[in-house]
Amino acid sequence: MLRVPVRKSTGFTRMKSTSSIRNTFIKYFIDNHAHKFVKSSSVVPLCDPTVPFVNAGMNQFKGVFLGTVNAPCPRAVNSQKCIRVGGKHNDLDLVGTDSHHHTFFEMLGNWSFGDYYKKEACQMAWDLLLGPYRLKPDDLVVTYFAGDPTMKLNEDRECRDIWKSLGVSPSRIKGLGASDNFWEMGLTGPCGPCTEIHVVNPDGSLTEIWNLVFIQFNRETDGSVTSLSRHHVDTGMGLERMAKLLQGVPSNYDTDIFKPLIKAIEKNSKNVPAYSGQYTESSTLDCAYRRLADHSRMISVCLADGVFPANSLNVKQIMRKSFKICSDVFNNPHLLSNLYDEVAATLGSTYPELVSNKSSAKLIIEHEAQAYAKMRAGLVKKWKDLVMRYPEVESLNDVETPGFALGYKEFKETVSKLNTSIIPGELIFKLYDTHGLQEELINRIAELNNMTTDKEGFQQLLSKHKHRHKTAFKEQALNKTILFNDAIDRLIKNGISRTNDLFKYNYEITDSKLEFKTLTTKLCAILNEDCQWIDVLDTIENRPYYLVTEDTNFYCEEGGQISDSGVARIDEHLSFKVDSVFKIRDFVFHKGCFLVDKNYSACVKCGSDVTLIIDGEKRLRVIQNHTAIHLLNAAIRKALPNSVVSQIGSKVTDRGLYLNLSVYGEKLSEDVLLAAECMIRESIESNARIETKILDSVQLALEDSVVTVPGETYPETGLRLVIIQEPLISKELCCGTHAPSAGALRDVCITQAKGLGTNAPTVYCVSGEAARQARELFCRTKKLEEVVDLMDPERLREEVADIRRALGDVCGDRGAPRGELARCLTALRRAAARPAPHPEPHPAPALQAIAEAEIREAIQEAVDGGRRFVVQFVRCSYLMQDSGLACALRSGGALPALLLGCAGGVIHAQAHVPKDLVTQSFTAERWLGCILPVFRAAAQPPACGDSALTRAAMTPTKVSLIDCEDLVQDAMRAAIRFAQAHAHAPRRPADKNRQHN
Repeated sequence: MLRVPVRKSTGFTRMKSTSSIRNTFIKYFIDNHAHKFVKSSSVVPLCDPTVPFVNAGMNQFKGVFLGTVNAPCPRAVNSQKCIRVGGKHNDLDLVGTDSHHHTFFEMLGNWSFGDYYKKEACQMAWDLLLGPYRLKPDDLVVTYFAGDPTMKLNEDRECRDIWKSLGVSPSRIKGLGASDNFWEMGLTGPCGPCTEIHVVNPDGSLTEIWNLVFIQFNRETDGSVTSLSRHHVDTGMGLERMAKLLQGVPSNYDTDIFKPLIKAIEKNSKNVPAYSGQYTESSTLDCAYRRLADHSRMISVCLADGVFPANSLNVKQIMRKSFKICSDVFNNPHLLSNLYDEVAATLGSTYPELVSNKSSAKLIIEHEAQAYAKMRAGLVKKWKDLVMRYPEVESLNDVETPGFALGYKEFKETVSKLNTSIIPGELIFKLYDTHGLQEELINRIAELNNMTTDKEGFQQLLSKHKHRHKTAFKEQALNKTILFNDAIDRLIKNGISRTNDLFKYNYEITDSKLEFKTLTTKLCAILNEDCQWIDVLDTIENRPYYLVTEDTNFYCEEGGQISDSGVARIDEHLSFKVDSVFKIRDFVFHKGCFLVDKNYSACVKCGSDVTLIIDGEKRLRVIQNHTAIHLLNAAIRKALPNSVVSQIGSKVTDRGLYLNLSVYGEKLSEDVLLAAECMIRESIESNARIETKILDSVQLALEDSVVTVPGETYPETGLRLVIIQEPLISKELCCGTHAPSAGALRDVCITQAKGLGTNAPTVYCVSGEAARQARELFCRTKKLEEVVDLMDPERLREEVADIRRALGDVCGDRGAPRGELARCLTALRRAAARPAPHPEPHPAPALQAIAEAEIREAIQEAVDGGRRFVVQFVRCSYLMQDSGLACALRSGGALPALLLGCAGGVIHAQAHVPKDLVTQSFTAERWLGCILPVFRAAAQPPACGDSALTRAAMTPTKVSLIDCEDLVQDAMRAAIRFAQAHAHAPRRPADKNRQHN
């Protein structure tokens, strides 16, 4: 440990609350040195997969130093929430045993992004310490980088001389090597020398309080360092250490940061002595006080920032350690929830999310506490049985590993057959890998049984195991990358750095419809199924190929959304059918096969033009479903105001969508799903506006209430924030394709769910045309229920089977039916199970009467609504015979009416136009004629006494039941368009009581 002579008794004036220390730091840089305050980022590193938590103040600016993100301002200051529980910085085991190690801490920092540099940074730091913080120069020591021959870097004399110029005594300036005074982000990337400011303790030892990093180099992959074009300053001051120093107390746990927490533990404990502040080996109670106080801060901050224990093993394990302390030491299993209130009270003004997310965080704490208690209860019997058989394990009564009982039994049975005092590496590995026993516990088992362990053998097996799994994972995840690497390297050598796929987000709106334009671009690479490069392909075989183009409008599978399909047209005789699309190293590969006209000599070569045409209908369905999943996510959260809901997975296809959730608190139910569906339909009816913002990671930190997927890593730049406006507000990071407004979805229908009432439900849904088809089938079932007593048994069975088949095609069968689908299937089961009725004398006339009543009701509704005409599909027609349906469709009325029905898979249609509304362009014959092409049918000759001007009928036409719904919809749209263009409003009789002008 570095020590310096103590010139006099070191004592610091007791001053400042922690809040004041923090505010003084921030205000000093804002008011005196024109810095901009940047709020702390979440402790969850959204764009950095290399660390489980933000562990330093620089993390949220990492992209700035890497050059991938623009700086938010030239100068910044902040207080950053940091957590160190894993990886390089893991202080977990030391927490509570000493006075200064913590899992959560605050890092005060000031930053220069290519603005000021060493001299200004040192001056600002020195002035703050000697000025507002009132420290004395004789109590401080500074260190600087003394150089490193392996990096070929000289001593940082510039920094040394700056400190001298500020009046620091040469005896208080120390040069140290790279391990102390050279900062690096990682194995590669920005790095540079640093200078540290230390306080001298009464015994002459030093405690670092501030680190000033000068980022001026880049560490290359070969280990060398090169100069950066722009230099940055990155500083970090631990708030807890400064609070101890400026408040003049012996340890961090005696500051106003921890004292309220320790008091809260004392207050909410049962029959436990007060905290005495001892640090001896026997002071286990005081250590428990400190550990719980520390862990409560870390857990509270994590939960307030949206960390879910289900997605973070670190948080779950620390919560369980804390629950154990709460129950076993302080006799209060709910103590952690009490401590959240205290953390929110002390930190809430600085980090308001601790207050705004309090109810959600406490809900998770209580849920995890119950789960922990349940787990412990399950271990009790196993433990008693184990102690009866092996009494010596009583001394290990603190063990709460679920696999311990079985593991210990296997250990005893195995070693009883071995004549050795060494636990073999194979057995250690099995205890570790199969039963989940950690090395420390295995060592305790060995000591308990007077044995030693074969550590070397265990480490060899563990290394092989990790290597095998790592290799298997790489082969699974990177198999395509390996296969395509040579082609990608060749593309890069040819000057093509990536595929520009931003065209996938482009569309045009014409007559309220989305249109996806074709894209003409250059063909850059042709690969066969063995990934071999082909410059010219003149013999086209019926086998898969891969095409890479300079640009593409095809969406590759990512973000839970399936890829596009379509066609790449080479020329008028040759095209490429694209079946799937994927991306590797920023290059988009289109997989498919060539389609060639007969007798055409095909030739494809790199560099030629190609026109890309996506399947627009499929893309539209995918767009509808992806926007629907955002609305579903938002609606479920809104329908469960007293729960915490997190998305843990999703899938969007052209046939539907599903959403995997993690739910704490009130669980999903039928009523919640119905309420969510109503909210989504309200948003669709109001045609809520949808916009997309393109942000980088720094800009994202300024946005509030953004929904992300826990554990998902996002890019530093090009982040797409999809925002759906009121009435159902949604803000999600998403790289998928979306509709311009909610009205484009047309309709939604929640169809199925798995795990309702559990913590991990999955909800299935359809939107757009599929939702409309589902509702048509629900209505059809309802009509069936109304007339089931009138139907012929054979006809009833056919109808039930037909509806079930159609529902399966539209809704799928991956979960338990919910909502209207569940009601519909129940009704169908009841109908199919009905006993055959006694023969009725005239069932057909009864159905005909129902159909005629339906037609009259539709016509009257149109009259009452002031409409000019009626286009109606008779729903109960599915249940009728041809002759009865034909008679029913002859029903006329005061309005022009075009009526359709389907009986036994045969379509019937009739048009009626009242004589006084017939015009040259609008007759029954002409009106009916607009739908005949849809069914490829002809008109019947007029019946005796009828005129083609007022009445026309289509010849009954057989159609596929699969296509029936679509054909009817197309016909109805054609009939409506024709009537809108040609029909006149009916003349109303004069009202004698109405005044005429």
